[in-house]
Amino acid sequence: MVEFGVRLPNSGPLAATDSILKSAEIAEQLGYNSVWVHDHITWGTEQHRGHLSSGSAEALNSAQLPNFYECLTTLATIAGRTKAVKLGIAVVILPLRNPVVFAKQTSVIDVLSGGRLLVGVAPGAPKITEKEFEAVGVDYHKRGKITDDYIQAVRKLWTDPLPTYKGKFISFNEVQMFPKPIQKPHPPILIGGGERGLSDIALNRVVNGGNGWIPAYLTDVELEKGVKQLYEGVRKAGRSAEKFIVGLEMFTGLAQSDDSAKSSFSATLTKNFVSVEEGVRRSLVGTAETITKRMEGYANAGLDYVELKFMYSTIPEFHRSMETFAKDVLPSFK
Repeated sequence: MVEFGVRLPNSGPLAATDSILKSAEIAEQLGYNSVWVHDHITWGTEQHRGHLSSGSAEALNSAQLPNFYECLTTLATIAGRTKAVKLGIAVVILPLRNPVVFAKQTSVIDVLSGGRLLVGVAPGAPKITEKEFEAVGVDYHKRGKITDDYIQAVRKLWTDPLPTYKGKFISFNEVQMFPKPIQKPHPPILIGGGERGLSDIALNRVVNGGNGWIPAYLTDVELEKGVKQLYEGVRKAGRSAEKFIVGLEMFTGLAQSDDSAKSSFSATLTKNFVSVEEGVRRSLVGTAETITKRMEGYANAGLDYVELKFMYSTIPEFHRSMETFAKDVLPSFK
């Protein structure tokens, strides 16, 4: 059965401490399975205006600062304000993190939260992250290879009592790091990649080093094709006995009719897709009945988790959308 999570406003026009924490508490109270944040270290005005991951285009204004709340510190704070909801990152730009420090931080978050962490990782999206790599001092053009190396290093640090690792980009010898994560053998590593279409590179990364896959904005047909490709790959790699998590990020907008939903969210969809129609095709936009039918198609395609990126112009509107979705859609998937 599909489990439903909510993207919190750790960036975007409505990013603020109270907005993040209150929304996480409400999501848990309403019965959502998980809450999610995303990751960037630097985040400029151009990205703030053009790359919406929470809120809506209507909520943007020229006076806003491009606030971006760092993902790990944000999840650590949320862990102390919630009791059961899972805590997801979709996704950490892993090459920008020291893997030894990252392993320590995520281990402690998993322990403090009682074993609730979901760790999505990716090399970083093309174009929008290039300046970020320059600022941190990491080779942007090697980010894929660095990611593969760091995944293995982090897994070693999470699981071995006295880990040694020798990679191309990170090496360490007999280091002790405790506490280890509560989840065994370790928190799930979900590989990001595949946005508005399948990514063979991302799927191969899941096969070689991940425990799951979390692309964005795929149709149910694309997702089903990707799931088949994933399980064919893990069969060939000798990992057929393992269970892999399949997630998906999706913009979400509820309304009283499909036409009004399309109209209400057109500005945000246009910012993120080539057209409103393409946005609707790759998002959950419409009435509760329409969205439920769409989600049934995704469930049949092999989806385990959906991260709902609600579109909203105010935080009260966000909370009302979560409540309506919980009341009118979630019961069909319990």
